[in-house]
Amino acid sequence: MKRIAFAVALVFSLALAQTVGNEPPPDLSPQVFEIAKKLRCPVCRGESAAESSAGVTEEMRRQIAEMLAEGKSEDEIIQYFVDRYTEWILYEPPKRGLGLVVWLAPLIGLGLFGFGLYGYLKTASRRERALSGLEDVSEEELARALAELERDDTSEEQP
Repeated sequence: MKRIAFAVALVFSLALAQTVGNEPPPDLSPQVFEIAKKLRCPVCRGESAAESSAGVTEEMRRQIAEMLAEGKSEDEIIQYFVDRYTEWILYEPPKRGLGLVVWLAPLIGLGLFGFGLYGYLKTASRRERALSGLEDVSEEELARALAELERDDTSEEQP
């Protein structure tokens, strides 16, 4: 029992010793990170400039802080990075041009899925109705129909 209590205490002490990674460093203002969240890390995949610890993103955050100190607005700062890296640097693609396709793709995919599901269910119900009519057919009628189909197949093979 003492071992379990010790293990639990050890786990909790390690968990409490961890630093919170989402807090901005004290030398940069939270506004820097709000702007950096809107920009993509140029070297990382799927990380914003606020989340990344790459050297280039640290430099980007320093540039953002300098521009804010100069009195530039958020839009001016974002435009600076767009001019430097193209619209690719934006963490969320713009809702125009090719970026509009990215925003509409989930809706188009959902529509295609719904259309395919509707077609499948319609075919399945048609097949079910066709098979339900076979329940009324006797064994004798089925045997006669199969024999007639075999006769038709053999007559087509002979010239």
